[in-house]
Amino acid sequence: MTKRFRTLIAGFAGVVLVATACTQSGGGPQTSESPGAAEKPQQGGKIIEGDTSDIATMNPILVNDTRSRRITQLIYDDLIQADPKTGEAKPRLATFSISPDGLTYSYEINAKANWTDGKPIIAQDWLTGLQIVGKSQLTVRKSSFKDIQGFLDYCVGSSTSGCKGTAKTISGVKIDSANPKKFSVTMSKVTCSAIIDLNGYILPTQVFGKYVTDTSKDEIDTAPENVKPTVFSGPFKFEEWRKGDQVIMSKNADYWQGAPNVDQYIFKVVANATAIANGLKTGELTFSILVQPKDLADLQTVDTLKIAKYPSLGYRFIGWNTTSPQAPGLADKRVRQALAYGLDMDSIIKSVVFGEALAHVAHHVPVQWAYPDIQLEPYKFDQAKAKQLLKDAGWNAGSDGFLAKDGKKFSLTISTSSDDQQNITTAQVAAEQYKQLGIDAKAVPEAFQGLVTKLTSGDPVLDATIIGWSLGTEPDPYQIWHSSQIPDRAKGTTGFGFTFFKDADMDKAIEQARNPANADCSVATRKKNYETFNKILNDQQPYNFGYVPNILAVSQKTLQGFAPASFATVYNVYQWWIKQ
Repeated sequence: MTKRFRTLIAGFAGVVLVATACTQSGGGPQTSESPGAAEKPQQGGKIIEGDTSDIATMNPILVNDTRSRRITQLIYDDLIQADPKTGEAKPRLATFSISPDGLTYSYEINAKANWTDGKPIIAQDWLTGLQIVGKSQLTVRKSSFKDIQGFLDYCVGSSTSGCKGTAKTISGVKIDSANPKKFSVTMSKVTCSAIIDLNGYILPTQVFGKYVTDTSKDEIDTAPENVKPTVFSGPFKFEEWRKGDQVIMSKNADYWQGAPNVDQYIFKVVANATAIANGLKTGELTFSILVQPKDLADLQTVDTLKIAKYPSLGYRFIGWNTTSPQAPGLADKRVRQALAYGLDMDSIIKSVVFGEALAHVAHHVPVQWAYPDIQLEPYKFDQAKAKQLLKDAGWNAGSDGFLAKDGKKFSLTISTSSDDQQNITTAQVAAEQYKQLGIDAKAVPEAFQGLVTKLTSGDPVLDATIIGWSLGTEPDPYQIWHSSQIPDRAKGTTGFGFTFFKDADMDKAIEQARNPANADCSVATRKKNYETFNKILNDQQPYNFGYVPNILAVSQKTLQGFAPASFATVYNVYQWWIKQ
């Protein structure tokens, strides 16, 4: 593998508010158990994964959360996959190569790869997925493909998206006339994240083709196949979604990498983290990666369980709505800094997370090569400094003891997901500590999927939100932090920029790391730009960056082949088996 090739494939998959399932360097699992690869796999049985929230969709272009992403990973295969320990991009459904100028990416889909209806998986299926992204008005994925020649001419959307909707085809995509499994994608400029972004979404044209005709509009956003898919490429086939309870999948006996050893994979929704722990102890659940630190000591005493611990590829944070009409103080950097100094994050990590986390002050996390080496302000707990910053910003105590400015009391609602006690407790602690600063703060839990919808649609009712990012291994932060990704309710555009924070220098640093004018995609050069980006975020504080948790993956000892790591969990699921 050439040096240039290595620098271009820094990671895998785009960011998904694969929230609350949030993941230091190259971290593999810490476990004394081997996957049992030396034994002959036994056939049959089922895997039941425990989670505390339901899915929202089974169309990968509409996925904004980890739960939905789990299901789409199991029923639809990707072109490439991440090495579970290093994040390096490797072939999966297709082999790939990059032209010497870094502009053209060529793929060949595996000759054995077929859909469950017997039809071959071909290049057109990748193109259909790309066209669906272009047609959808709900997806937040358009920015991943904007540098493909002709994509902006094809896609439809708001003026801020750059989509023109004037072309019927995407000129940069060429399918080999002699081999329908081969295709190439040409970029309009060097894009360092392209090998990851172009992984795209491979959807069966025989099912979804009707949504990408010349006359199609945004029908894909309400397509019945989004919640009841019928044709699959992954190791499992969708059978039934019992909303609020479980998603049932059966093995794909004709899976191109070999039929899974187990008969079923069930994604089970339970009430809370305690229910996950209890389900693991009783054997009702096969595994979960959402075990809470408070339950770890208890689970370590259960002989039937094995535990893997590894650093998360993500972080939990408090996001401030910097344009909140209810909490106008959040528009002031000094106030946001005061909120950082006024929150004892070390105490939260000790008491709420039982020490199973690392305090965090940047966007990139230690497991990523883009994690900054420069000195950043740690925002250690300092109430006196917090109060002085609030005073400097014009907030003074009123007769009721709460801070006020221009006749308006400083009120702050901290929203979080009701299915995550860890987040709820953090919100409650934050509200109490902010009251000590004179802020009328309160914690308000609400349903996870509804909260995600409010965030990505830019609902102004939210002041602050505690949630988590599960990041992709490609460190490009464009989809989260570039100003073009701020949602606009008036225009009906969605996005992950729900803090409404924008900074021209930050945009420039993101753009230079993504599309360098000199075509230099080396790690050293990109990292320098990302350090500039992280320095701005660290100073401006649109997030309190919270902490990077450890993932506590607990499974039954009877589950063989299960070897999760920072960059992947179900990458080898077709090889898992249940020891009788």
